[in-house]
Amino acid sequence: MAKSIDVREAQAAPKNQMAGDGRQPTDRSEPHRSSAARLVSESLAIYGRNLKKLVRIPMMLFFSLFQPMLWLLLFTQIFKKLGQFPQFQQQGYSSYLMFFAPSVLTMTVLTSAFQSGMGMVADLEQGMLDKFLISPIHRSSVLVGKVLADASRMVMQGTLVLVVAVLMGARPKTGVAGVLVMLFTAACFGIVWAGLSNIVALRTKNSEMTMMIGILLTFPLLFMSTAMMPSGLLPGWLKTVGKFNPVTYVINTTRDFMNFGYSWMEFGKAIGVIVLVGAFTLTGATRAFKKATS
Repeated sequence: MAKSIDVREAQAAPKNQMAGDGRQPTDRSEPHRSSAARLVSESLAIYGRNLKKLVRIPMMLFFSLFQPMLWLLLFTQIFKKLGQFPQFQQQGYSSYLMFFAPSVLTMTVLTSAFQSGMGMVADLEQGMLDKFLISPIHRSSVLVGKVLADASRMVMQGTLVLVVAVLMGARPKTGVAGVLVMLFTAACFGIVWAGLSNIVALRTKNSEMTMMIGILLTFPLLFMSTAMMPSGLLPGWLKTVGKFNPVTYVINTTRDFMNFGYSWMEFGKAIGVIVLVGAFTLTGATRAFKKATS
């Protein structure tokens, strides 16, 4: 009899203890289910932190928005007469503004992409990255949050460029839907180009070097593309170089959506180039981040 009572008490003890401290038995599969949710929440937290950092530095916010406007206003006025030449209009463009606005959109995301690398260097110098790494968060959430913040900044800048272009008289042939495709294409290319800037930043850990390499890479690619002049008016050698320039495909896609209508073939080419470039830059950035944090 005593043994049966002891057995019942031993069986009841875990239940009483559970009721007393309020803890429930954990499911071994719960950590696996919550891992993705934690990654999302951590990435969103770091995403918000990067956006707040941009807003809290008014000078950075000013220049990131002012520079594209300066390009759009100056270049469209300097080359305004060029849009009236018969050779230029034979390419299908009604004005230099309609031709150049998509170029400024692409130029904006390219220059904005290297701000990502400079921000990474700043986090390294301030010890913020070390604080992230000793925190109980996924390391990948640091990169994911940063990429999301970079993409948001690029979309914001690109939207401002297109709004000002419309106020100056540009009229996208594809309407709002086409504008969204243009922003999507440009932002995707900006993200993969930001991967390159983060590779440079994590390898050099120097903001001046990151900015210098960014300028040396970005502006030659822009001027050796169709950014400033239609392909039909370029010298033969420059036209050949442009065929191997990824910037050309992004500009041509956004320009076709601005001037001619839905050009899904050009859009497919641009996405293919973006995926190919991203396979190298984003993979390299991930490896550089792992090496820098190991």
